[in-house]
Amino acid sequence: MLETVEKIIGTISSAIWPIYLPCVLIVGLFLIIRTFAKIQNSCSKKSKVKFANLIGPASISLGAMIGTGAIIGVLGSLSNLVSQGQARLEAMAIWALIGALVMVPVSYCETLCSKIMGKTPKEYISMLLSPKISLVYAVGFAALYIFGFGGFQFSGMDSVVTIITAEYFSVSLDQIQRFLFIVTPVLLILAVIVLTKKHQIFINSMTYMIGTAVVLYFIFFTIFIVKTNSHIPIYISRMIEGMKNPVNAMMGVPLGFILGMQRVMQTAETGLGALAMSAQESDSEPREAAMISLLPTIVTIFVSIIVTTYIASYGVANGIISYPSDSVTRLKDFFMTASSVTGVFGLFVLSAFTLLSGLTTLLGSYYFLTVLFHNTENTNIAIYLAIMVTAGSLAVFGFNIVFDAVDLLLFIVGGLNITALAIFAVKKWQEYKL
Repeated sequence: MLETVEKIIGTISSAIWPIYLPCVLIVGLFLIIRTFAKIQNSCSKKSKVKFANLIGPASISLGAMIGTGAIIGVLGSLSNLVSQGQARLEAMAIWALIGALVMVPVSYCETLCSKIMGKTPKEYISMLLSPKISLVYAVGFAALYIFGFGGFQFSGMDSVVTIITAEYFSVSLDQIQRFLFIVTPVLLILAVIVLTKKHQIFINSMTYMIGTAVVLYFIFFTIFIVKTNSHIPIYISRMIEGMKNPVNAMMGVPLGFILGMQRVMQTAETGLGALAMSAQESDSEPREAAMISLLPTIVTIFVSIIVTTYIASYGVANGIISYPSDSVTRLKDFFMTASSVTGVFGLFVLSAFTLLSGLTTLLGSYYFLTVLFHNTENTNIAIYLAIMVTAGSLAVFGFNIVFDAVDLLLFIVGGLNITALAIFAVKKWQEYKL
């Protein structure tokens, strides 16, 4: 039964994305042009970014964005790309960066328009489309973040701990042990934080966790790229070569572009409404909030696309990584590549990054749940923890359905949000002159 559902979801997702992506890019370009040519001028004069207004939204956005998917999701796409016949996996990086040239400004537009309206995505979708469609968006977004992205985080943490215990301690954990000793402690940490019901503790937890993870990761990558500087021209040349010889998918859209754009939307969350909801954390002006939203978006794209593809490229070139491969093997090979260059430090940083970024993404999903659904606090906590248990269980006992569901939910959530923003850009923006 589970395998049948996976096949159906995978088939629908594969058929939709080659059609959906051109539509997203066209609507995104239209939204960018309208925003910068018309809508932005309705705001008050450009304000400076204040540090006090930066912490909350940036912590929530960056914490929710950068998770284990920054490594595992991208590695999965690279393996898929190779399995479809692309000889140069580096091509995905350039396709993703081309897509990011459109999607990063969309992040700015999304936050700006949301702040001008003074509404969250659920609220402006209800106003611009319909209340029923806004409910579909809210349920889809909650499922995407808590169930889908949550499943990624649990799976990532599970894989890392399993690899470390097997490779360095010669201990093999079965599924029950992995659930008890990996998933359960994570659930307890999440429960302790949300059950405090103190917003400042919640924000501080995300700030310190994601701050530590990102700083350590940048130090690690700096050391890695310095020691492997001779590979940089090889990486760039293979990127160009792969772009010149794309694998074609439906309607002639290069497969690398599809996978790259999926990863941009999945990791940087452009067009999904997450940045607009994070912006509600402060009283910043529209332009200030829009500028703040660019920081976590750019950092996330760099970490997930450039860093991961470069390390994977080096691993392939040196015979450490071989694609296509299963999820556990490609993650283990990725860790071996890092440790072959930076030693135990690289292994420690990748493990810490996976655990800390995974926790912040899981916490971020609770914040979005409280913004989307105005239930009592106890009700939201109960719903959140129940879905977390489900996501953690599927991560250990049946992860593939979570992976397939994410791509389908990205289409639903992103499509509704970007459509509503386009309608605002055409019809409603003049009503909100400031």
